[in-house]
Amino acid sequence: MKYRSFLVVLFLVSCSKGYHHKYWIFPYYEDHKIDTSERKNFEIIDREYAKDERTVYYKETKLPEVDPESFRILGNGYSSDRKNVYYVTTNLNLRTNSPKAWLIVIPLDLKIWTEKEIVFFILEKAKPESFRVLSREGSRTDYGMDGKRLYYTGTSIDEEAESPLFLDSFYYEVLKTKTAIYYKGKRIPESEPKTFILFDHYAKDRKRCYYIDPSDLSPFSCSTESFEVLKYPNPLDTNLSMDSDYAKDSRNVYWQGKIISGADSKTFHLVSGRSECADSGVCAKDRNREYKNGETF
Repeated sequence: MKYRSFLVVLFLVSCSKGYHHKYWIFPYYEDHKIDTSERKNFEIIDREYAKDERTVYYKETKLPEVDPESFRILGNGYSSDRKNVYYVTTNLNLRTNSPKAWLIVIPLDLKIWTEKEIVFFILEKAKPESFRVLSREGSRTDYGMDGKRLYYTGTSIDEEAESPLFLDSFYYEVLKTKTAIYYKGKRIPESEPKTFILFDHYAKDRKRCYYIDPSDLSPFSCSTESFEVLKYPNPLDTNLSMDSDYAKDSRNVYWQGKIISGADSKTFHLVSGRSECADSGVCAKDRNREYKNGETF
C-alpha cells in the first residue's frame, strides 16, 4: 500500500537543516517553528524523523498507520514498528512554468522549482522482528533482507536469496547470492555467481565478460580464459595499480566493453608520460596505431 505526499519548495535552497532545536528548546523543521500545542510529547528523532503520542513524521509529512511507541529507524529509508517494515524516500522533480519555450528563448517570467514527492509504503511480507538492512564496509545499503527474501529500495526482488555477499570493489556495489548477481537492484541475466570475478570497471564469469558504469552492468562476449584488464600505476602510490577502461583477450581489445576495431591484442599496451595523455590509463598503442579513450589519434 503506497501513500504519496507532494510538497513544493524553492529550487534555490541552502543545505537542509531538517529537524532541529533552536536555543536548545524550540523545535524547528528547516526554518519553520513547529507548533507543538496539538502534538503531545513531541520528540525529534533525527533530522528526518519526529514523533508525538499519535503520529510519526517524515520531513513533516505524517506517516499513516505507524505506531510511534515501537517505531525504529533501520537506515537508508527503512524503518519498522511492532506491526510492519516500511520504506520512505523523497523524489525531486524539476518543474518550470515554461517547459518548452525557455529552452530556446528565456521568458522574463521564467520560474524554476522542484517538487518533492514523498513515497512511503509497507514492505510486502517483511517481518519487523527479523528484517535487517544489509551493510557494506560498515555502511548501510539500499538492500534489505528478511529470511531468504531480498529487497531493494523497499521492493522485493528475490524470494529465495541465500548467502548475500557484497563483492570487493572501490567503485561499485555489486551483490552476489547463491544463485544470482545484482547491481542496483537488478538481477544480471544468465550471470554465474560461482565463477563471477569483479575487477574495478570490468567483471567476468565462465561464460562472458561485463563492463560496469554508474548506471548499468552490461555483458559482452569475450574469451574469458585469456581476458585481462590493463592496469596503470596509482598516481598517489606507485606500488599500487589501478584498472583502466582498456581490456583485452587473445582475440580483441576493448574500451569500456566495446571492441576497438583493428586493434592488435598481442602488442596492445598502455602508454603514459605524454602531454596529450595527462590522465593515466587513457592512452595506449599497438604495433600499428596509437589510441586515446579507445579511439585512434
